[in-house]
Amino acid sequence: MPWTLAIETSNPSAWEPGDPLRPGIALLDGDSTTHVEEIDPTRIHEDELLPAIDRLTRRASLTPRDITRIAVSAGPGGFTAVRMAITIAKTIADVTSAHAIAVPTAHSLAAAAHGSGRALASITGPFAVALASKGDTAWIAHFDDRGQPVAPGEILHAADLARRPLATLIADRFLPLPFTQFAQQHHIPIQRPIFDPVACARASLTLHPTPPAQLLPLYPRPPEAIRKWRELHGDKPRAPVQPKPTA
Repeated sequence: MPWTLAIETSNPSAWEPGDPLRPGIALLDGDSTTHVEEIDPTRIHEDELLPAIDRLTRRASLTPRDITRIAVSAGPGGFTAVRMAITIAKTIADVTSAHAIAVPTAHSLAAAAHGSGRALASITGPFAVALASKGDTAWIAHFDDRGQPVAPGEILHAADLARRPLATLIADRFLPLPFTQFAQQHHIPIQRPIFDPVACARASLTLHPTPPAQLLPLYPRPPEAIRKWRELHGDKPRAPVQPKPTA
């Protein structure tokens, strides 16, 4: 059976000490979990990912060439955490010729909530996942009662949640207050996200591979530098830098 290596370290700041599971890495043999290596979310930025992958593959008695699929939770998430995971996934896929699969983080969370990870299923009815909160908006992805996506994720205001049926909202502690108020007013429970590499691995089984060079983070908003440029200059392109004349 093909071996899938899955990386779910997309949102380290969203994890809390009381959460039942930690993010990390999983190895999937076909559709059965064989090994999991959790990572301390407070140390993800400290070169913990590659050593954890090495420990996990050694424990499973695998070599890099045994990995046929690399699944990575591609965001939205922490800027550095997602870029590190994407870079490592691209490198492994490029060296080993494994298939690379970018899993939108919302799909990983949806799989976890529907019992495809290490946690028991805990959601019934249509639901939404909120990520990348900023100001009074958040990146929202909607799913049906089977956990299947019904619309691409997009930046929304709280009032926009009324567009689709919604029984549960999955969101971390950074959810803007208007969304919390909307959920309270409409009796919609808010459930904490479960960042589980096993769910990421299983969510990847329904997605198509991506050439390693095209494996990119999912950014919900333009980078801050571009936003500031547009505030100052509008959408005018930057003038090309002219080379200085040489003597």
